Amino acid sequence: MPHRSAGPSHYDWEAPTYDPFNEKNSETVNRTLTRIFRKHGAGSILDLACGTGSQVFWLARRGFRVTGCDISAAMLRIARRKARSREVDLHSGDMRTFRGGKFDGAVTISNAVGHLTRRDFERAMRNIRGNLAPGGQYVFDIYNLEWLRAGDHITKLTIDWTGKTGRRSIRHVQYSTLDSKGILRSSTTVLAGSRASKNAVTLQVYSAGELKDMLLRNGFKRVRFCAIDGSAFSRSRTDRILTVAES
Repeated sequence: MPHRSAGPSHYDWEAPTYDPFNEKNSETVNRTLTRIFRKHGAGSILDLACGTGSQVFWLARRGFRVTGCDISAAMLRIARRKARSREVDLHSGDMRTFRGGKFDGAVTISNAVGHLTRRDFERAMRNIRGNLAPGGQYVFDIYNLEWLRAGDHITKLTIDWTGKTGRRSIRHVQYSTLDSKGILRSSTTVLAGSRASKNAVTLQVYSAGELKDMLLRNGFKRVRFCAIDGSAFSRSRTDRILTVAES
């Protein structure tokens, strides 16, 4: 299965069962985002891959002015239902092209950039920089290629989660492989009540060195890395890279 940039319908199949797992799993990175943006005095945040709103609503509740956009109409429908009683601004948009103004910070979380090809990710970088005020911070995560290639770490991505949406029990099972070009291929089965759905996706993953070179080449001035919980980054021990790039 070749790696291509994800289209608008990419996550439609998963949208109805996304929140039972993603909300809880996002808490650690959301706390780190809050610390980063407060440290830099950010007031306005643009989420360019907002999905069902895990980062949007978390940051809004903590006093940030948040604008979200996503390419998936199915994900946005859920986010808009959740937004009825909250002051957030949600749009349909593509991180490679969406322009919403000038913001103090921008985010694309949950390995969102991995759904783009390398060329499209660099296009997204330039567009995201165009949405940032001078000194604004772009924060994103992606699996650490060097960690995945060390030992048998690829097996640690195997998922078998259970949860509930309403009265329905949900089970989410996934396993992954990695090729020589850094393409992570994951096969997923979601069991919701008596129904089962299957899907396979690809992600382009990167090393910290690759990310730094790409960001500097596309106009960002400074780049630093940490783990999802904000702890020090290690090339061999950090599973997901949280990158902070300054415009």
